Amino acid sequence: MSSWSNPSDSLRAAAAAAVLACMCVACASVAPTGASPTGASPTSTASPAARSTPATAGDAAAGAAVGGPAGPSVGGQVASEQPVPERAAQQYRQALDMMRSGRDTDAELELKQLSAAYPQFAGPQLNLGILYLKDSKLTQAETALKAAVQINPANAPAGNELGIVERRLGKFADAEAAYQRTISADPNYAPAHLNLGVLYDLYLAEPKKALDEFERYIEIAGQGNKQVAAWVVELRKRVAAPAAKKEPA
Repeated sequence: MSSWSNPSDSLRAAAAAAVLACMCVACASVAPTGASPTGASPTSTASPAARSTPATAGDAAAGAAVGGPAGPSVGGQVASEQPVPERAAQQYRQALDMMRSGRDTDAELELKQLSAAYPQFAGPQLNLGILYLKDSKLTQAETALKAAVQINPANAPAGNELGIVERRLGKFADAEAAYQRTISADPNYAPAHLNLGVLYDLYLAEPKKALDEFERYIEIAGQGNKQVAAWVVELRKRVAAPAAKKEPA
């Protein structure tokens, strides 16, 4: 198995047992497709906008992919050190290979079987959520990702992906809560800060909160994302500008 490193796109080897102890596949976040105030959507420091290749491991993307669902990811935080049966590890590798090669129907079937056989692992549910999000099956994605978070509340990729789904469903308060829970579980998980900032600015009209989240994202992920940096500049101007006074009638 492989893992998206942070913040580049290079792959690194990951031990199957460690990965399967959490069995999670979503590591890139997905921000909205709408344009930022600067005229361009924020881009990812970790991956291209609509990545279909898998990201895998605990520190997998600190950036956010914009415009499309994350590829399969094997990682997140392990709630407990549980022994992983060899058969489960083999099936999981097969499911990820299917996702990488675009065999989504076969991957879905394999992941459902894994979820039923090994309900203690969050990864199969997380990867099912990614598959459903990729196909815009938002209700099914929401169900799968909620299951992943319930299994392992500390799984930051799962919480972040759930926030994305809730936003796309128009459940902005639920999206905010999902991102905030993710940040509480892992304060240094940059995608959640970025996606929460986008939510605050474009959907909840809270530019000051958006600025705080974007600045935190930059602290964690660095200055490499020029579009996010430009968004921050624009937000600082808006936050600093006094409110327009109404003319007396």
